[in-house]
Amino acid sequence: MHAKHTTPTNLTIPAQIGNVKGNTIVITGGANGLGEAMVDYFARKGANVIIGDVNTSRGENLVQKIREETKNPHHHFIHCDVTSWTSQQQFFNTAIRLSPSHTLHTVIANAGVGCVGDFTEPTPLDEDVPAPDLTTLDVNLTGVIFTTKLALHHFRRNREGEDKHLLFVGSMASFCSSPGILALYTASKHAILGWWRSQYLHPGNESRGVRFNLICPYFVETAILPTTARVLLSGIPLATTEDVVEAAARLVGNTHATGRCLSVMPEKAGGIVEVDAKDMHTVEPFANRMMGVLNSQGTAEAVVKWVVGLGRVFGVVVVLGLLIMFLVMFLLMALGLRSLM
Repeated sequence: MHAKHTTPTNLTIPAQIGNVKGNTIVITGGANGLGEAMVDYFARKGANVIIGDVNTSRGENLVQKIREETKNPHHHFIHCDVTSWTSQQQFFNTAIRLSPSHTLHTVIANAGVGCVGDFTEPTPLDEDVPAPDLTTLDVNLTGVIFTTKLALHHFRRNREGEDKHLLFVGSMASFCSSPGILALYTASKHAILGWWRSQYLHPGNESRGVRFNLICPYFVETAILPTTARVLLSGIPLATTEDVVEAAARLVGNTHATGRCLSVMPEKAGGIVEVDAKDMHTVEPFANRMMGVLNSQGTAEAVVKWVVGLGRVFGVVVVLGLLIMFLVMFLLMALGLRSLM
């Protein structure tokens, strides 16, 4: 199957973002966290930003703020529950109506949640097993599928030369395994990796001129990061919101970029790096070595230094996998679930 891939992203020069001025950018989950940061950035660069989120008060306040700061009345908030087809359909219809060009140029499928419920929680043998809570999949996967379907439909309105870009937000969990307590989140982000591949590999999408790109952040200090993880990561370098926004900007701004994946790591592990997903099969052998180092050295600082040092020798793919496995191990120890390993 033929699919168009552009050349690797040049990360040595600033993001080229001038073309977004006057374009309409739709961001789901844009009222807080990474979405809010993207809204603020693209609004300041001259784009017309339309936010979809369930948090009405926060979304409306954000729009009021960026309208005042940018003197642009074409920023809007629309209530949107991404798990509802009807809600998303109404959101896109309204976005088309509110867009100055009545078209959409970039859709960022950003809405997401962490693990909701505990899939590993046992049920007494004398009771019926309740259905697992699939909220994580509903938001992180079904919501993205709905967003994709509607974006592709409305991109057909765009005139010749207008950008048509879908940017997916994965995670380092898109590449790496996890224990049962994180299984639904990991499954959802694995699925986003496959969904992105399926879209940019589809010849019909290429012939219509639609671009598909993916960003995969490491752990960032946002609302999606559980309290337990924040405590365990205290003192450990995290990826920065600024780098995540820059990664998004590089892919939004380069109208020739398609089929590209940028991961966002802590600065010491390289910051923004381009990842070829097919190389991720090399992670597991190094992850096994990581377990031994954790057991023998015992301190988070030593482990991180070891991982980063190993990455300099063996490449960024190793760093990505090992940092994820490092966090998983510490979560298991903290929650008393080492028996799951």
